[in-house]
Amino acid sequence: MKFMLKNYFSTNPGRVFTALILTGILSVSSGFTLVKDAVGASVNFSLETSNEVLKDNIKLNRLPRLVANAVLRDLASRQGISTRELQIIDYNQQTWRNGCLELPQPDELCTQALIPGWRIVVSNGKQNWIYHTNNNGRSLRLALANTPSENLPDQLPTSVKNAVLQAASTRLQQPIYQLTIIEAQQQTWRDSCLELANADEFCSQALVSGWRVVVVVGGVGQTLVYHTNQTGSALRLNQKGNESTLTPVQIPVSELPPPLDRDIVFRQISSGGFAGRTYETVLLKDGRLIRVRIGDANDSERSVSRVSVQQVQQFVRSLERSKFSKFKNLSYPAPSGAADYITYTLTSQEGTVQYNDISQNNLPKNLQTVVKAWNQLAASAQS
Repeated sequence: MKFMLKNYFSTNPGRVFTALILTGILSVSSGFTLVKDAVGASVNFSLETSNEVLKDNIKLNRLPRLVANAVLRDLASRQGISTRELQIIDYNQQTWRNGCLELPQPDELCTQALIPGWRIVVSNGKQNWIYHTNNNGRSLRLALANTPSENLPDQLPTSVKNAVLQAASTRLQQPIYQLTIIEAQQQTWRDSCLELANADEFCSQALVSGWRVVVVVGGVGQTLVYHTNQTGSALRLNQKGNESTLTPVQIPVSELPPPLDRDIVFRQISSGGFAGRTYETVLLKDGRLIRVRIGDANDSERSVSRVSVQQVQQFVRSLERSKFSKFKNLSYPAPSGAADYITYTLTSQEGTVQYNDISQNNLPKNLQTVVKAWNQLAASAQS
């Protein structure tokens, strides 16, 4: 063997030279690859140790850092929290069909141009928010404000969720990622038709355990209400429910009322109506209810009444049971063309919600419970 190798090198000097050159090229190439891999690993490590880490970060097109930071800063500013409390849990490249990123404001004129950008989902572990942005994050809009995961009971079966989202996707011709379940309540339907019988349909009079599920289309605002059985194998669209369901919108930060002082438990501001006056009523921890007319320089319409401390505590527990905080900074607007209605702005230590008197019966049940509890408390107050 030694003789053969010696003979090979002695009789093939050209091949030896060529082999040495190839070996050098391969060595340099390998070095470049190692450097590239090291840089890539450094970038990945930087992203994965920041608050922009994705639960599923294996993407063909990585979200630009500028876009991620712009979204996190915007949401942190809206919620009054640190960006460290937020996490981007999903994103997709999108091409929006207009300059409003398919999220026009009322009466807003949008340029009809294709805008490449991103759809981004942000979470704080309890709530999710959906953003539409352009390619660099300089233009961004909150598509679905505050879609709380706490809205959905932990026991909501995955089969029900999947069945509802698939049915809504087919009906609306929208991809499932554009749909969000914003409310799910356990129900016991009184018949086999889930209380949604068609004309001349026979329904057996048997109790059926199931769910009432509300789906909203991000960026469109349309909602669908479904009745299902316990597993989602049977479901029906509630047409009347769709007509009456209100879709909340985010209250702009500039329009939010000031936060409550420590001694104040709750505040209601009412404005509008035929008289066009604005009143503020606050509930203090000691049971005092103070009502004043805003803009009344003489303070002539100021009144002070009182409830017991026990009633105050009961009301606070009612807020907690109804999860009032999940409606934080949401507004349920009046129907288009409505006039002479009264707008109510309710504020607790955890957030603000806004609604109007003509749509009160169409509010989510938990919010209706809060409104009823507040009105009963105010009515029971003694001067």
